[in-house]
Amino acid sequence: MATQLVPDGIEIVFNAVQNGVPIVNVYHVKHTATITGAVLQDYAEAFYDWWADQLMPVLNNSYVLNTIVATDLEDGTGPQYTLSLSSANQGALTNEAVAGNAALCVSWRTANIGRSFRGRTYIGGLDALATETAQVVTSSFQAAIGDAAIALLDVVETLGGALCVLSRYANLVLRVTGLLTEIIGVIVDSKIDSQRRRTAN
Repeated sequence: MATQLVPDGIEIVFNAVQNGVPIVNVYHVKHTATITGAVLQDYAEAFYDWWADQLMPVLNNSYVLNTIVATDLEDGTGPQYTLSLSSANQGALTNEAVAGNAALCVSWRTANIGRSFRGRTYIGGLDALATETAQVVTSSFQAAIGDAAIALLDVVETLGGALCVLSRYANLVLRVTGLLTEIIGVIVDSKIDSQRRRTAN
């Protein structure tokens, strides 16, 4: 893909593993002030604090978060900051781990309709304690993930930004620049989804 800049854009990438299999989650932020290395560090550290407070307590300890990488998307030669983690970076629960491909889907909603304005994050590293049946999670785990998603909106706002859905294509054609649309709502259902890339096969 050709280099596509994203005005006011910051990308936050969580690089984790579960039993050696990569689990990657990507978030996008609109930050209208000047994006510097210090700003990226603030975001990476704030996202870690959010993860440690909101997600670490409800994930299995087979999930290990290795790095959080914050990148300036508005400049092809802009700064990047990597937060490397070697402690306090595993899920806290010690029950049996659910299959690595199992995930709960967070659906991010904006004020607009259409595929360009909807986002998804698949939360992996599920613990057996989170499952009600083979198909759905418990209501308490569902609520915890929903609360975590809403808390992330507040974390980003505190830093002067807005958590966004990034659209790179319109009608299957690459946009000249990426389009960020602010997230205003969150939907988390109880269904256990699957991320095939997270299997060991």
